Amino acid sequence: MNKTRMEMKKLKMGILGCGYIATKMAEAVKGLEKQNLGVEAYAVASRELAKAQKFAKENGFKKAYGSYEELARDPKVDLIYIATPHSHHFDCAKICLEHNKNLLIEKAFCANTKQATQIIAMAHEKGTFLCEAMWTRFLPAVQMVNDWICAGKIGKVESVEADFSQPISHVERLQNPALAGGALLDLGIYSLTFADLFLGTTFVRDNKTVKPAVNPIVKIDSQCTKFSTGVDATDWVNITYENGQKAFLKASITAPWHNEGTIYGTKGSIWVKNLNDMEELRLFDATGKLLKTVKPPRLVNCYEYEVLACKKALENPGKFRHEICDVQQNAPRNCKRDASKSKSSSNSVWECPEMPHAKTLDMMEMMDGLRANWGVNYPFEISPNDTWNRSGDKSILQIFDVETGKVKTLHKFDCVIEAPNWSLDGTFLTYNAGGRIYRYTIATGKIEMVPSYFVDNCNNDHVLAPDGSGLYVSHHTKEDGLSRIYKIFFDGRRPELITPLAPSYLHGISPDGMELAYCAERNGEYDIYTIPAVGGNETRLTTAKGLNDGPEYDSDGAYIWFNSVRTGRMQAWCMKADGTEQTQITDDPHWNTWFPHISPDKKRVVMVAYHESDVRPGEHVPNKNVELRLIERTRKAAPTKPHAWTQAKTILKLFGGQGTINVNSWAPDSKRFAFVSYKKAK
Repeated sequence: MNKTRMEMKKLKMGILGCGYIATKMAEAVKGLEKQNLGVEAYAVASRELAKAQKFAKENGFKKAYGSYEELARDPKVDLIYIATPHSHHFDCAKICLEHNKNLLIEKAFCANTKQATQIIAMAHEKGTFLCEAMWTRFLPAVQMVNDWICAGKIGKVESVEADFSQPISHVERLQNPALAGGALLDLGIYSLTFADLFLGTTFVRDNKTVKPAVNPIVKIDSQCTKFSTGVDATDWVNITYENGQKAFLKASITAPWHNEGTIYGTKGSIWVKNLNDMEELRLFDATGKLLKTVKPPRLVNCYEYEVLACKKALENPGKFRHEICDVQQNAPRNCKRDASKSKSSSNSVWECPEMPHAKTLDMMEMMDGLRANWGVNYPFEISPNDTWNRSGDKSILQIFDVETGKVKTLHKFDCVIEAPNWSLDGTFLTYNAGGRIYRYTIATGKIEMVPSYFVDNCNNDHVLAPDGSGLYVSHHTKEDGLSRIYKIFFDGRRPELITPLAPSYLHGISPDGMELAYCAERNGEYDIYTIPAVGGNETRLTTAKGLNDGPEYDSDGAYIWFNSVRTGRMQAWCMKADGTEQTQITDDPHWNTWFPHISPDKKRVVMVAYHESDVRPGEHVPNKNVELRLIERTRKAAPTKPHAWTQAKTILKLFGGQGTINVNSWAPDSKRFAFVSYKKAK
């Protein structure tokens, strides 16, 4: 009886892939098994059966499979560790999740954020456990360092330095862009993690209690040198945090061996040998005198700590598993679902607190941003230059009738036009093209340019003034190229500057014309602000982490609709005009929904939606197949009540994206809206 109960508690581990990193995990798993810590070296899989059999024999695993699918189908496997190259994590994870397998995926989690979001969404739908195998975050050494910091051993932390360099560019996988090679995903992620561990979270004293607090990044400066194949060979990344702390990071696959990090404080420093496994810690005072040396414990080779954390989470689903919910501003991600507010299925999040899904996405997005800055992309990705190349594209200005479902074409353009506004009297539309604003008379098709003088680099964020005098526009100024809000006039008056601070992207105006609502980046965070239409002090309405964008007032000015990525997907939200009652309205597990535009009668909201495979959650780009989606009011309740709205339904599929419906384009009768579709130049 006791033996049977002990066997039931054993975690049967499967390893997918039989390369170098798999041998390290196999060593850890076998070590845990030998120490009777409830883990069993059960099965391995390779695309070649002979290779799997050899690996299993050498590492003491019981079963060997000649395909990944066979391992995923084995009902006895409790947890699969994916040990293939970064480029293959996505496909391997999908195979396993299709068979409802719990996963531990080697870092970097995937090759990019788009892949990562799909895998996380799939795990949520399946209700399976998922964790990124960033073993450093699970080490006892991390807690030791934080204990020293919290105890004031080095005073106030000011900066960190980290360098993980190895002359390993001869390894074919690291040279190959098709395998997501380069320094960043292999070594740079350790330097970034080191900074995030000790600067990304600060510790604030509340009376006698020390509590963690998020310390947002406000600036990143970076550069890289490239290998001959185009992957990054050596990376330098300097990060500035909101509280003034700084990180100076390096990673290289060509430089001499160097693997260490230092945390500097006002009273001393902490030196860490090896960023990955933190083999040794040294505490110094302000003069450089060595005060203490510690070699943190290791049961095997330090890979075991992430396995034990996964085992703990799998054995305690009540503690580590929670349902996805409508998350209010600044509410914890693991809040209980309110059945009255939710329209989604029983999706759930099952994760380790040491490496939550949100942190995985944060790191993936950071690395995507670094690669974009360096011009490093992989063959299986669409390069940003290709995505944004709109030269020769044609535009079609159209109207959709929501009652009949019919589309009417107004005009075809041999250039890119964007973001139609519909005038309050219903007689004309305005749009932007080539940096200028144009007026299109619906009855005659006449096109006129609105006089704007030096305001000649307008983007697709503009709204009509309710009094009919002109438009408020977002214009990229020549001084720094950043977007600021101006008012331009139909009668030819000189433009007026509204927001000296930049960047500011306009989206809404109150019905009385007194207030503007816009998205602005301040100190590295994109949030929603309001400002008097004549200028003045701006008011911040959102503080939730991630991009908050697209704010616009409803027709009586009581509520502001917007889109936010705070819950992991870009979705439609609504709040009172003072920023209270921020509530998620849409909950599409595989779509990123942008720019909710509410009709004048407040009965309908139209949005543009991107599939998760096409964009990152916070990305709004052109040249994509998108859908226009509609939700409708179902009862007389506050707009911030999700149950007051139907689930989003697709009303039109088209080629578009950036520029299709950036701003409110409803007709005054609330039955039609204008939009732009595109034809890509051949």
